[in-house]
Amino acid sequence: MVAAMVSLPKLIHTLSSSYSSTTSKTITRSISNNIITLSKKEKQQLGLVKEKRRTRSDKEFDKDSIIQRYGSSSHIPVMLTEVLDVFSTSSSLNSFVDCTLGAAGHSSAVISGHPELKYFIGMDVDPVAHKMAQARINSVLPSGDSSVKVFTMLKNFRHIKSALIETGEEKLVANGVDGILMDLGMSSMQVDNPQRGFSVLGDGPLDMRMDPQASLKAEDILNSWPDSEVGRILRDYGEESNWRTLQKKIAQARLTGGFHSTGDLLDLIRRVTPAARGGRQGWIKTATRVFQALRIAVNDELKTLEDSLYSCFDSLSPGGRLAVISFHSLEDRIVKQTFLDIVKGGEENVAQGEGCNNDLIKAIDEIKEKEAWIRNVIHGSNGAILTKRPITPSGDEEKLNRRSRSAKLRVIQKI
Repeated sequence: MVAAMVSLPKLIHTLSSSYSSTTSKTITRSISNNIITLSKKEKQQLGLVKEKRRTRSDKEFDKDSIIQRYGSSSHIPVMLTEVLDVFSTSSSLNSFVDCTLGAAGHSSAVISGHPELKYFIGMDVDPVAHKMAQARINSVLPSGDSSVKVFTMLKNFRHIKSALIETGEEKLVANGVDGILMDLGMSSMQVDNPQRGFSVLGDGPLDMRMDPQASLKAEDILNSWPDSEVGRILRDYGEESNWRTLQKKIAQARLTGGFHSTGDLLDLIRRVTPAARGGRQGWIKTATRVFQALRIAVNDELKTLEDSLYSCFDSLSPGGRLAVISFHSLEDRIVKQTFLDIVKGGEENVAQGEGCNNDLIKAIDEIKEKEAWIRNVIHGSNGAILTKRPITPSGDEEKLNRRSRSAKLRVIQKI
């Protein structure tokens, strides 16, 4: 079999180089025409499909239990079982910070699963989610139980260090916390509310602020920012290939009144998106990328994320873990590179295997033996990345919870 000997691309190159230009073109064309009829699995066997660099979760997804706990219409926490595994370590979880509290889906499960927990800090900038989270957390605490000190704060996770100071617990400030979670996805409460301006499926104000107290709105960017900056946002934050045309049309629309609702922006995207891009489905994909770009710019998400990863790692106790769930390539790239930089100064040093000693490697290997979810580890002098490749949701979870499909979980542990 060809696949057993050499990948098909190499075979094509070898055959083509052995014949004249005309003959080699004929060979390549003939093989290419036959490739079109192959299934995805056959293409993978022949080395024509690049394997995804990820580890799909093999955890059982209990649909009935999830719906019973969170309801089919409420925010279902993504990769809940996998997150619980991360913090079910051989050592105790005495202190935990949820940097993106939301409706406390993850946090309520962590609190329930760790009776030894002494301190819980939940942070979020959304006041609506904040109230829901407090109610859910109270519901999982035993009546009259004062063994867990709960602090919920209306703060961005970039302020984690000041949040620990505000608890008044000197132990947390001096020694750090045992676990930190960042779920970078948007909650259903935000997406489903048209007044927030996040959804491409409804009409509402061009807002897109995670923090309602912030001043900058998406409307301000579209109507007031320089054309070149709007184009850069669409290109860099939305990874939109048609950004030049969109930039031009947005500038033209300003002359006739500008943009004041998500409907105004969606109408322009429908007109601009070529029919060849998939009709209705095509413009929705473009709209999703445009909305993502504007949301990132409004909330300064990428810079905030990078800065916060360093602050979170600094706030860990020795042996503490930081888990991050990202939902698009820009976020995941920042998490991956920042983790590498934290543990040993960047990817170059990791490739060279510098900066770690045998005792540290042995300690992590012992942890790996006890926790089956840990597979490939990157060792460093400051810590260890426990997910060389990100963990992605199980197939069953993706079927039930569509918003989980792009989720990637990465974990780092402080030494």
